[in-house]
Amino acid sequence: MTATSTTTPTRHTTSSTTLTRSIAATTHLIALVTWIVGPLVVMWLSRSEYVSEHAKDALNWQLTVGIVGYLAAALVALTVVTGDSTPVLWSSVLAVVVLGGNLLFCVVAAITAIRGDHWEYPVAIRVVESPTVSRTF
Repeated sequence: MTATSTTTPTRHTTSSTTLTRSIAATTHLIALVTWIVGPLVVMWLSRSEYVSEHAKDALNWQLTVGIVGYLAAALVALTVVTGDSTPVLWSSVLAVVVLGGNLLFCVVAAITAIRGDHWEYPVAIRVVESPTVSRTF
């Protein structure tokens, strides 16, 4: 009689993978509070390529949000110079859209990071380029 051995499939979710995913997700969320400082620190200190990629994405997105924020501030300054109140209205709308989009996109990126996937922020300016992301325009 031959005995058949039954083996259970091994999951590749080890504690280090779970920790790596958690750090990548936290990087996206901490960027909401620290702007570019959190993703920069994580990017510099990370030894994991997965975490580093997510930190670069979060950094690029926060830089994009910062640039749009400065444009909104320029609209407010334009109001002071010209005396017209229309730019204040547009800068208020722009600020609400950017802050809401920032919150939404950071949460979506954190959820995909915790699942082990990669999600690129839409319309993010690529300041810090990652070697694994291929761009075809």
